Amino acid sequence: MVEIIKAEVPEALAKKFRRKAMEVYGYKKGAMKAALEDMLRRFITLGDVDWERLKGVIKSELTSVELQHQAWKKVD
Repeated sequence: MVEIIKAEVPEALAKKFRRKAMEVYGYKKGAMKAALEDMLRRFITLGDVDWERLKGVIKSELTSVELQHQAWKKVD
């Protein structure tokens, strides 16, 4: 079963999300859907996170995308 979720977001945020989805999931049909499903799964499994305490904590030569990929591999 499939459910449609609609939301209005700022145009700049939507553009950034589309760009990132294509970078991560490829420039092909279904990339946006895959990115959204992945984002929703991660959001509901995170639980409570104190994001303010985490700002600036990670010091690494890796880009934020590379760090995310490493973290996601550990979660999956």
